[in-house]
Amino acid sequence: MFFKSFAASTALALVASVLLATAATAAADPYDKNWALLIDGWNRSSSVVIADIDGDRENEIVVGHQDGVLRAYEGDGTLKWATDAVPTVNTGNGCASQSGASAIDSSPAVADIDEDGTPEVIVGVGSTWSENENGGVIVFNGETGAKEWGTNLGRDTGDVWANTGNLDGWCEGVFSTPAIGDVDGDGHLDIVFASFDFYIWAVDRTGEPLAGFPFNNDDSVWSSASLFDIDGDDDMEIFIGGDTTPGGYYDHLGGVFRALDWTPGGVVNLWNAEANEVFHSSPAIGDINGDGRPEAVIGTGNNWHIECGNGHHQCGPGDGDDHSKVFAFHLHDGSTVPGFPVSAGDTIIASPALGDVDNDGLLEVVVGSADHYVYVWNGDGSLAWRVKPQFAHLGTGRMNAPPIIADLDGDGDQDIAVGGDDGLALLNGANGANLEDGLIWQQRMGFSWSMESAPAVGEIDGKRHIVFTAFDTPGVRTRLAAYELPGSNAEDAWPMFRRDALRQGSIESTLCGYSNSGTFCDVVDSAYYADAVTWMVSAGITNGVTDLLYGPNQNLTRAQMVTFLWREAGEPTGYVHHGFADVGANAYYADAVAWAKATGITTGTSPSTFAPNQNVTRGQLVTLLWRRAGEPNASAPPEFVDVPNGRYYSSAVGWAKDNGITNGTSPTTFAPDAPVTRGQAAAFLHRAAGEPEA
Repeated sequence: MFFKSFAASTALALVASVLLATAATAAADPYDKNWALLIDGWNRSSSVVIADIDGDRENEIVVGHQDGVLRAYEGDGTLKWATDAVPTVNTGNGCASQSGASAIDSSPAVADIDEDGTPEVIVGVGSTWSENENGGVIVFNGETGAKEWGTNLGRDTGDVWANTGNLDGWCEGVFSTPAIGDVDGDGHLDIVFASFDFYIWAVDRTGEPLAGFPFNNDDSVWSSASLFDIDGDDDMEIFIGGDTTPGGYYDHLGGVFRALDWTPGGVVNLWNAEANEVFHSSPAIGDINGDGRPEAVIGTGNNWHIECGNGHHQCGPGDGDDHSKVFAFHLHDGSTVPGFPVSAGDTIIASPALGDVDNDGLLEVVVGSADHYVYVWNGDGSLAWRVKPQFAHLGTGRMNAPPIIADLDGDGDQDIAVGGDDGLALLNGANGANLEDGLIWQQRMGFSWSMESAPAVGEIDGKRHIVFTAFDTPGVRTRLAAYELPGSNAEDAWPMFRRDALRQGSIESTLCGYSNSGTFCDVVDSAYYADAVTWMVSAGITNGVTDLLYGPNQNLTRAQMVTFLWREAGEPTGYVHHGFADVGANAYYADAVAWAKATGITTGTSPSTFAPNQNVTRGQLVTLLWRRAGEPNASAPPEFVDVPNGRYYSSAVGWAKDNGITNGTSPTTFAPDAPVTRGQAAAFLHRAAGEPEA
């Protein structure tokens, strides 16, 4: 077997050009359409990215298309630039010369890879839908759209359009979306992608391959890489799925999911995990079961399901049965997460998204299936819910597009947007209820348009929007649309394909690299707060946010801060009631608050409130430490331009500067109103105590 034809296995049902309206039912107001554009031809799978591409601190929108044009739009829908994606070709690799553009199925990434202050847009080219075009990766200037450079690394390994191994003189395409991160630990961004020519690549910011690359996968690669530093060595490891064939380089029927690590001596294959179906999906990385360790979650595809169903001579009993499964692997060793894999009713070719959709403090796995359902699984593999989105009189369709997770209705909770054969479904994250339920079809965002790409949520023109592309099969056209969303204070969990503009496919900055040493796996020995946290543990001041996590990058709450101080003082009790209505008698910090109130360390946020869940600012923290020390005088006012005389924290900051507790955020600034992180708080407490050893 040479190549798996996604086109053959996922041809979409035709969508009628003329639709009859259904009777309206009572519903909330529809989402406001900001703008919508029609583009000739199909964009099937290039997902939009919302990012600042020109360095003006305002987000733009970029998306690819099968006409070979990469388009960038301002927030109001005005075309910023449109550039032909003409690949760079090394004809010495057996590839035909080419002056025109190649179709784009890959999704663009955005990063300032050359460190000149202007971001670049990076995208793969080449498609199974457009014949006789070379593949590769191209880097464009984000401000002008001008091509900066392209890879010339591809090779001809067969005929992807005829699905044979016969050489046709064209370098194979890159469906994979580039992932941007520091792979070799040199402090500069690299680009990771894979190709239909069986290779996995990592190149530097000039396009030069990193030592040891390319890595031979064995067969075609549709999957995009996820990047994560699992071993704490300051470079990112690569996690990516691929296809495999019996008798080939890897000699397996199905797919292989790999963990690759760059070393000065070459690329190390850390571990492999297998399925009896290809890994067409792209992995999502996050701690789905709350054990403090990251897991990789990935779907499969349907090549061997089809081949074996047609009696392929290499198939045996059960081969291809993994086509409807989602796998989860521990990132450090590739072992299977308990409860996984999980199964849907039909093929899962879409890439999963991760987010806490039910507010239980844990990540859920969200993905659509060809059985017309959207599934949400818990981190232990149990099913949270599944729902079959209804598209009015069109009924239901296969949900093969990657989902996103964001607050779509402004209530502060995470919701789900996912496309399929017959439109875009907007679902309540907690239960799958349709957020457009009751609206007539003309009022729904993506009704009757087919989607294989993911929408994106982000701020454009100062307001939150959802932006997406969809295509009309018989009309051979694409719709690009932006709808305004309600305002929200929530952080969107997975707001676009691969989660962000770097397309790294991972969530949560507090996840642990598994080999980190010490009491907590998220506190590396080299961190400025490492000695402070170790002292706090030995002194009984902290137990961490879990047994494995200290949470150094989490903001410190007032309850946590007063508890730290109380434990450091020896946990004194017997003080009169604090009088704060928002501090329950059984709260873990109740005794600490009573002590702090009685000793004058805190007066609360009002006579009746303490605000235990409110974040502590840097100014508040040093003031608490200063009061605990007896409010000593500073030798001189602090030399910070953002700490004027007369503020409640002015003397405290001067004292803290005198005693080496803080050096500020720069030689001239202290940032008194910025929230203090748990890592910063540990360092402050440790210095205030004289930096004792653990």
